[in-house]
Amino acid sequence: MSESSTTSTAGGPRPAEWLRPHFTMEAPEPRGVIPTCGPDVAVYESAEEMGWASAVNLAAEQCRLAEERDELSFIIMAAPSAFAFYRAYVRLAESSPRLRRAIGKTHFFQFDDYPLPAHHPASFRFLLLRHFFMPLATFTDPAKVHLFEADAADPDAAARRYEKVLLERGLDLQLMGIGENGHWGFHEPGIPLEGAPRFMRVALTEENVDQQMRDHPHLFRKREDVPMSAYSASVPLFLTTRHLIEGNVPQAGKALALLAAFGSDAVCDAVPAGALKRHPRAVVRTTQAAAWALADYREKGVVTRDAANRLAESLRGPHASDTRPLLVRIRETLAAAGIRMEDFAV
Repeated sequence: MSESSTTSTAGGPRPAEWLRPHFTMEAPEPRGVIPTCGPDVAVYESAEEMGWASAVNLAAEQCRLAEERDELSFIIMAAPSAFAFYRAYVRLAESSPRLRRAIGKTHFFQFDDYPLPAHHPASFRFLLLRHFFMPLATFTDPAKVHLFEADAADPDAAARRYEKVLLERGLDLQLMGIGENGHWGFHEPGIPLEGAPRFMRVALTEENVDQQMRDHPHLFRKREDVPMSAYSASVPLFLTTRHLIEGNVPQAGKALALLAAFGSDAVCDAVPAGALKRHPRAVVRTTQAAAWALADYREKGVVTRDAANRLAESLRGPHASDTRPLLVRIRETLAAAGIRMEDFAV
């Protein structure tokens, strides 16, 4: 019997499509969109809505690509910023045969990692396996899940091998985040944005160490617990992504990074994530808690003293009482990004 035929019932003929129902998922609507000289910044009420929107958009593009070719690739961040995306994407996969078929064709890669064993709870491989790959285990092809061997006997050689695979395979899709200091992956401020695509070893900045402690307080109880170096794709490597980059930035502590990255048309080493403005197919999704400073600057054309103090408070750790060093950092970062700030003594 063809799919266009009907089935007779006591109540009359029944369309065959009733036996194979189809439903298209729509993403949550943002509360607003902040235009920039690069990607639009879509603002959502909650991290869950943000994650759903990115999951729907990336899944749709993934399915489209999978229907055109036998294989594709997806590089994904391992961070609390992605937790809402992970949950939404897994639920979509559980409910969509089309997405499950696409997942089976997809090569997955990770952004970065500490030089730790995969079973270490601070390892990004552990985070990805626990929150993303294990829930998708029945849908993925194990041979297509490429995790960086961060605890290899020679991790620098492992990084060169991983870089080679990334460049040979190429990247189609990306879910990225933005660090509190503007880092992309572990490409830290001060590392040049130009040059060949690399998977490289980096030293963590003090600001990034502080963020890691806030992101993982149960793992990093003091600064000495945070590894001082890590391995990461470089911004030039991230920008080789061919089809779609989705950014997820939910936390209030990312307000400065969003403002510095997208408040002007500047691209500078001080704010690596701002290089996303160079990509033709990118969108950033965030929350009201993180977007306020960018929205305020768009409206006023200057970062006021009150806004600067609020930014400093959002970055202040639980043991820091003096925000003056943070205000100095804010002033320097915004100046490098070409963003005007009211003149006041720190």
